[in-house]
Amino acid sequence: MKTLVGLAVLSGLLSVVNVNNLQAEEKIKPEVSQALQTFAGTWQIKSAEPKGATQTARRLVFRKDLTYAALDENGKELWSGTFDLDPTASPGIWDHRSHEARKKGGDALGIYELDGNRLKVCCVVGTWNNKQWMGKPRPTKFQLPTADVVLLLERVTTAP
Repeated sequence: MKTLVGLAVLSGLLSVVNVNNLQAEEKIKPEVSQALQTFAGTWQIKSAEPKGATQTARRLVFRKDLTYAALDENGKELWSGTFDLDPTASPGIWDHRSHEARKKGGDALGIYELDGNRLKVCCVVGTWNNKQWMGKPRPTKFQLPTADVVLLLERVTTAP
């Protein structure tokens, strides 16, 4: 009897989680949801400019719920946060903020270019002050010094 009650409670909790996940997914614009089909995944950092820009991060994981994590070479999470995409812009817009930076009003305005299993991203780092951006303008090219950071990433694929 206790097992049945426990299963009923667990089932109810899972239903709430599923409803919340559906509600979160419904808020994502259709064009962003479509872009997430190819953007989401685990990406190996192949190069970073300037050197050391990613500290000890070796991989970035982008999730379909618009969260991300930076992982070290052993898969340990170093930091995480949220991101936004606008695939209708040219180049695509990729803005992100770590949870720590969000507390301080920090943000990163960026762009991205996705070509199969290769992803190029770059950004400038700044803060918001009374809804006014305090930092370099969003980059328009994937190069320093107009960008603070330029990353070349390659999708991590698993063997069949």
